[in-house]
Amino acid sequence: MKCLNCDCEKFESKNIRFNPEIKGEEVEVVVPSFVCTKCQTPLMDGEQMNVLRRSAADKYRKQHHLLTSEAIIKYRASLGMSQAAFANYLKVGEASIKRWETYFVQDVVQDDHIRLKCDEAYAELNALEVHWKSQSSDIYSGNRPFCLELFKQAVRYLIGFTKIPLFLNKALFYADFKHFQQHGMSITGARYVHLEYGPCPDQFQNIYQLFLSKGVLISGGHHILKSIEKPDLSVFSDSEKEILEFVAKIAHTDGGKKLLKISHEEQAFKKTEPLQLISYEFSKKIMI
Repeated sequence: MKCLNCDCEKFESKNIRFNPEIKGEEVEVVVPSFVCTKCQTPLMDGEQMNVLRRSAADKYRKQHHLLTSEAIIKYRASLGMSQAAFANYLKVGEASIKRWETYFVQDVVQDDHIRLKCDEAYAELNALEVHWKSQSSDIYSGNRPFCLELFKQAVRYLIGFTKIPLFLNKALFYADFKHFQQHGMSITGARYVHLEYGPCPDQFQNIYQLFLSKGVLISGGHHILKSIEKPDLSVFSDSEKEILEFVAKIAHTDGGKKLLKISHEEQAFKKTEPLQLISYEFSKKIMI
């Protein structure tokens, strides 16, 4: 093996920074490569090139919240399937599986299809979304259909003041019910149920699990959730932002503990049975 730059035949192995282009976007990765001892020009063998391609593809995937090659392999392994069986299960060619498990980046539609077929929580939430969209708005949704995007941005905003789902759920409840009280419509269209620890968004565990899998939220340990991006408050009307800021100000003082305590005293909680949907009619006597 000779250096392409100076014809030197002596090389050493080093970790080198590369900036390959994936789908028209430059990514930065550090991978092992042979390096000329004389001029420091990198020279890769076939195995190292494969590592570079896969690392670059996975870096791009992470930046765009797509499944990495390792994640796809884990899905297949969890189902106990060979590549051929997995391809048949997904109704794609076996070559697609081989490429996705190496350095071929799947598109957004393919990524969604893999998750729907392999991730129970993701599939369940997708079914719930279809269910929500098929339902007409009523007094249990705050007179508007559920909007996952509005819910996501509200979560991103309020999690900065509440940190954990226990308190976040109460902040969301008060934001939606307070806005309904003043304007006759909720902010997110979420339905709330009577649970042991107070009013909570219906199916919140599945929704938060989806947000974690999609990178909307990350776990900070000890049940703490964090948003990796700032909320996009432009999706809200002026009145919605005003209510969100009002609730956030209350939560900011103690992380949401006051909201948790008050929620158990609300008529919305006391006059509904466990697991029962809570009517927004109770917003008339909301205590904040």
